[in-house]
Amino acid sequence: MTVEVLPPDVRDEWEASWYRERLDDPALLDQAVVVVVGGSRHMVVPRGGRRRGGDLSVGDVAVVWLLRDALAGLEGFPDVRVRWATHPDSCHAIEWGDPVPNTDDDRVRGRYFGYSDRAIVAFAEEMASREQ
Repeated sequence: MTVEVLPPDVRDEWEASWYRERLDDPALLDQAVVVVVGGSRHMVVPRGGRRRGGDLSVGDVAVVWLLRDALAGLEGFPDVRVRWATHPDSCHAIEWGDPVPNTDDDRVRGRYFGYSDRAIVAFAEEMASREQ
């Protein structure tokens, strides 16, 4: 299986626009990379500004190691590590930066991932409306 680290291109614009609308510092997308593993593209946004770290869910154990190795040492991706799934219904993940907060509080997690206050409030309101 091959692994490539590339800059985002037009194929990644949908995902880039999703981040652009939500990040407190959309300029981080200038340093984002796309890791291509066996033809599957994974856009990853570096740590920076308000964004303390990131993660990427991965279902395949072989891909976990390939992604970890591809991100290790890249600028903006400090302390790349694997977080193994603790439940059969969840995925493994690659994490970088500070540890992901161990909380279900969407506001705390949103700040960790560097989302704008507006995006955090919109997400919290959407989740609250779904619970009703």
